This record gives sequence, C-alpha cells and structure tokens, in this order.
Amino acid sequence: MTARSPTETQPFPESSPGAEMDPLAASPSVTTALKHAPMGIAIFDDQMRYLAASRQYLTDQNMSPDTPLLGRRHYDVFPEIPQFWRDKHAQVLAEGVELRDDEGDRYVDRNGDVHWVRWSMAPWRHDDGRIGGLVLYTEMVTQAVEAKHRLQAAEARYRAVFDQAAMGVARVSGGGRFLEVNDRFCAIIRHDRQTLLASRFTDIVRDPDAMATAITQGRALLAGEIDTYAVERRVAGRDDGVVWVHVTASRVDPGEGKPYLVVIISDITARKQVEAEQQHYQGQLRLLINELNHRVKNTLATVQSMASQTLKTEPDPVTAFEKFESRLMGLSQVHDVLTRESWHGAGLRDVAERALTPFTPPPLDEKEGEERLKIEGPPVWLAPGGALTMALIFHELATNALKYGALSNETGRVVLGWTYDETTRDLALTWTETGGPPVTAPTRRGFGSRLIERSLRGELKGAATMDYRPEGLVCAMRATLSGPVEGISPLGA
Repeated sequence: MTARSPTETQPFPESSPGAEMDPLAASPSVTTALKHAPMGIAIFDDQMRYLAASRQYLTDQNMSPDTPLLGRRHYDVFPEIPQFWRDKHAQVLAEGVELRDDEGDRYVDRNGDVHWVRWSMAPWRHDDGRIGGLVLYTEMVTQAVEAKHRLQAAEARYRAVFDQAAMGVARVSGGGRFLEVNDRFCAIIRHDRQTLLASRFTDIVRDPDAMATAITQGRALLAGEIDTYAVERRVAGRDDGVVWVHVTASRVDPGEGKPYLVVIISDITARKQVEAEQQHYQGQLRLLINELNHRVKNTLATVQSMASQTLKTEPDPVTAFEKFESRLMGLSQVHDVLTRESWHGAGLRDVAERALTPFTPPPLDEKEGEERLKIEGPPVWLAPGGALTMALIFHELATNALKYGALSNETGRVVLGWTYDETTRDLALTWTETGGPPVTAPTRRGFGSRLIERSLRGELKGAATMDYRPEGLVCAMRATLSGPVEGISPLGA
C-alpha cells in the first residue's frame, strides 16, 4: 500500500499564513473518516507521539477501540517494538523519505504472537516545509503470508518428492505431451529431459497394439470413466533399446485449467528378462522331457532288437551275452555325452571318440605314434537321436573290424572321415579299413549290416553301402541332418 503525505490525508485544520498549526486540533469530519478507515492508520508528531489513529489500527494491535492514544509516545505504548522499526521511524523523520514493504514483515507482539504486517510510512510537513511527523499505514496480512508459506512448503515438499522419488514420475497433458519429468523418469526411459519434453507419451511406446491401448486408457482417464490404471509395457529407450516398465497413470483435475495425467513408472526390465529366461527354460525342459520320452522308447526298442537279433544269430549263450553286453556299452557311451550336454545334442567327433575308444589299438609305431584308428572331419553338431544312431553304427563297424577286419591283426588301420554341406545339410561319412586280413563278401547279411542300414534310413533319412574290397571294407554312409549344424554345443554359444 502506498503511503500518502499529510496533504493527502490532511487530518488537521488549515492554518493562517505564518501561524503554527495545532496538530491535535483535527476537524470532526476528518477525525471521523480517519477512525472508520478500513486499514490501520496512525499519525505521529516528530517525537513519535500519537496525533490520530484509525479503529482498524487499534483492532490490528489487539487494543480496545476506545483506548486513549493521543499524546502518548508510540514506544511507551509498545515498549517491545524492536530496534528495526525504531530505525525506520528515525530515518523517515530525519531524511523525509518514504519507506514501505509490500510483501510483509514479521512482527512479534507483546504476547509473543507472530504477525505479518504490510506497511508504508511517509513524513508529513508543516506549511513551511518542516517535517512535523510521520503517517504510518499498516495492513495485517498474517493469514495471507502464512497461506503463502504453507503453499511454498507444500510446493517444496512436492518438488522434493517429485525430483527425488525412487520411481519415475511425469505429468502428461491431455494430448499426451510431457509437461514435466523427474530425473528418475529420464534414467529409466534412457532419454534426456529436453527430448522427453519435446515428445508425447505415445512416441516412446514400442508396440502398436500397446500404443492403441495407451490412447484408449488415457482418454478414459481424462473423461473420468476410470480413476487410474496400471499396466506393464515395453517402451523404446535410446539407440532403439527396449525397456520394460510398470506404468500407473492417474487423472488430476486442478480445478482451474485442463486435467492432466500423473504417470509413475518403475523399471522391470530385469524381471522381464528373468521371466523370459524362465519361459525359455520351461520350454527347454518340456522339450527335454519329450525328447527323453522319445529316446527312452527308441532306446528300449533298439535294446530289444539287439537282444533278439543277437540271441537269434548266436547259438552260444556266452558269446551272445558278450556281444549283447558290448553293444549295450557302446550305447551307454553316447548317453554319457548327451547327459553332459543336457540332451541338446552332441558333436559328431565326440560321439565317434566315445564309441570307438574301447576298440582303439595301440599305435603301429610307438615312437612315431602312427594311429591305427584315425578320426577326421569338420565340426558337426548332431541332434540327440542322430547322436545315438551314429554311436550304434560306429560300435557295429568297430566290432566287425575287431573280429574280422583291420583291427583283428596288428597291422590293420581304420580311417573314419566325413564331409558336411551346410547348404543342403547333407552329411557324408566313410569308414575305410586297410591292412587287415583279405576280405570276401559275406554270403548273407548279418545283424550289424541291417542295424546300420535301418538306423540311417529311419533316424537320419540316409543310407549305407558296404563295399567288401580285398584290401578292406569300405562303408559309405550319407545322412541329412534335421537342423542347422553348429560347430559347438548350443549351450556353450
């Protein structure tokens, strides 16, 4: 409030030229107007004695409206007045300046109660220009200032919660544009604040279906059809990275202005990754169980066939038992490989080495280490069924070589080699024996030959041919693998 000079509030009668004005002799009309003014007004002489005061002034000071003030010094009536105010009064009386505070100053009354007062003070002058005293205007603004302080405190608390919240918080307009985002929101979404404030919420939603749902739910919130909603959603982070967030959105109606949405997000990317891994594991487990069921049935059928054929073709029980046991051992070797790889498959070289190790004779030359059973070929990964099939085939070929072929003497050699076409997934294997006893073609096909041909034809969609050359047996096999071949175990990739 602007202080006014005594010429504007003139509570005194006009004096004749050259006469001294009696400041206590105010006209009744001016006195009445002053008393009923809707603000605190007090007029003092140059000794800070009261010349006049409004009723509102007395009320503001918790004084009775008929309290006698005229002629009393301000500091005698209010001895608790701090030096701050005394210095202001002295400055106005000495310098003739106007002072004011439109925001409000803190004031503690004699009862210890805190008040806030907006004030202004200005000198009044005699006709000759001398400063006769000052006029004080006061307005008690305690309620307004306290309300302002409460609002500022609430805003400070809101800002502290908004900025320091462990969750990502954003205000989003009805049109989907970001109005405000905290640091955590930026960190979770992996975008800087400027980018987000120039974007809409739909700009970061990754899935088209999720975007349509987000728009529908946002409209329902703004229309008041729902109060809040929560959803898990994929959003696009920086560099096209994917972030999973849990989103809670609520409608806020500020009363004045348009409603907006408060969106709170938390980063659940790690949990989603774990869930995906669990789903993958469950899928792998189901696949493993199904494969094991299939393998067990096939293995039992194979064992039954081996037992039947062995006992049928070998009249000597002891010899039949030895053959049957040997074939079972060969089968178990590859089971060890598959178990080690959690039944995801096995490498062809590993299968061959496992199946042929029991048949491997010592080198021809101990010093030079010339191998009698050599395995060579590129890395090839076999499915579980293919691994078992090849193990049985290798075992049968080695058993025959040990009894009748290149491994039955001390000079024979065997080379197992293969090639693989990644484009057609065709696998070609050759078992070549040399240096053994002279070979003649059998008069009838034995169980081993039938096992090899039947196994290749059924499991690997292949075939085998036996070439009984005089210098040694050559078994040519071909197979078509069911899936892409990897050089290492998928679990080790």
